[in-house]
Amino acid sequence: MIKALLIGLVAAVWLAVSPAAAESQLFADSTPLHIALTAPFPDLVRSAPEAPKPYPATLTLEDTAAPQTFQVELQARGVSRRRGGICRFPPLWVRFDKSQLHGTMFHGEHKLKLVTYCQPAAGYDQHIVLEYLAYRLYNVITPVSYRVRAAEVTYRTAASDAGLTRFGYLIEDIGGVASRNGLAELNVATHQVTAAQLDPTAAGRAALFEFMISNLDWDFLAATPGTECCHNVRLLAAPGAMPASAAAVAPLPYDYDQSGLVDAPYAEAPAGLPVSNVTERLYRGYCVSSGQIASVIDEYRAHRAALMAVIDNEPNLDARFRDKADRYLQGFFKLLDDPGRVQREIFRRCR
Repeated sequence: MIKALLIGLVAAVWLAVSPAAAESQLFADSTPLHIALTAPFPDLVRSAPEAPKPYPATLTLEDTAAPQTFQVELQARGVSRRRGGICRFPPLWVRFDKSQLHGTMFHGEHKLKLVTYCQPAAGYDQHIVLEYLAYRLYNVITPVSYRVRAAEVTYRTAASDAGLTRFGYLIEDIGGVASRNGLAELNVATHQVTAAQLDPTAAGRAALFEFMISNLDWDFLAATPGTECCHNVRLLAAPGAMPASAAAVAPLPYDYDQSGLVDAPYAEAPAGLPVSNVTERLYRGYCVSSGQIASVIDEYRAHRAALMAVIDNEPNLDARFRDKADRYLQGFFKLLDDPGRVQREIFRRCR
């Protein structure tokens, strides 16, 4: 009894003092931002593949009556898009000085991911928009998901430059996701958490989402050698939980550029799996969720109209890519409407 009271008290204190416990103004709205970044981008790009260094920069928010400029630090991030010869421009970390942010849209933020244009050709933006929409799709299914904020970003090496303007988006910090769900990040090594410790419903939602967008570039329990666990997934649990005893662990997926929905030019199906390209769906959820997967499927079917609206109402998506994405999601729902295919392609495929 005393132990239970102490655990409850710790959880209450954690929620009270968590710096991200308040609703984030930045991610509470979905109106696209207009941002200008000024930095020594040639140096940043040159150092990105092997030794990404932080560079001083300014971020100007141009959506207010009087544009607001913040001193920030930019640093290249990621792995494949930074080091794999895929992108001419890497995704970025944006670090803020918290002392500048009081009373602004960025209040409470500190370090955010910015997904950038990758390739300068304007048509390439459509793949970035689709990855942004993948996050928005998962927001429809569960609040245990990263929120994103679209932005029209202008990149300049000097304030006097016209710069290059492309679609991009900011991704919510994991602390924001955790605090608004009453959870905390669970820092673990590969296979330190077992499938039995996963919350069956949360894991089922995440696995079915990855199946819907045909993303195989993830793992809820393991990571590639030399990287933190887990692969393109973070784990959330009750505040104060220890890896060995944590229960109801919720996977928090991210990074969808290798998915069939996005269908990026560089995307490749993982070796060793029975698919020939990334657009072929293969269910990789864990069997621990099998008892809940029927109800999770019902959730997805109930949200069908809202999920389709995410695609259909996106102004940055051109007609060709919108039609392709529509057909891709409709193919998912056609499968869910067929009990025989659900048994063969979902229930019998679980790990």
